[in-house]
Amino acid sequence: MRKFVDTAPLIYIIEGHPEFADYTINFISESLIQGDSFVTSVITVMEFGVKPEKENRKDIIDKFNEFLNKINVEVEDVDKEIATKAYQLRAKYQFLKGMDALQIATALITNCDEFITNDKKLSKVEEISIKLIEKENPAHNK
Repeated sequence: MRKFVDTAPLIYIIEGHPEFADYTINFISESLIQGDSFVTSVITVMEFGVKPEKENRKDIIDKFNEFLNKINVEVEDVDKEIATKAYQLRAKYQFLKGMDALQIATALITNCDEFITNDKKLSKVEEISIKLIEKENPAHNK
């Protein structure tokens, strides 16, 4: 199974989020054991890097890049096909922000089966299975 990882779950892992880091690490570990592969986009790279860049924390950016390499995450570029799918999604789902639409469109165009996020509103998107990082209530996951 191909799984697209949104930005927040990666932040949880790299920054050691007290509530979600362990759950996210276990989820990714189990997925790797099952032979799943992971995809993200250049948007994730951009979103992730803002805070460490502001704080002059190159070590955090290095840790992020090492993690992506370690679990062999494919980092996809955004192109015209993805942009087209993103505007179609935004036309259908009025609540979708531009970056979220680009992330989901990337997942769809690159044939991902699941979109891993912690953004509950994205669970309304019907085109792909949404996996919410919620350690307390996994029943919310599609």
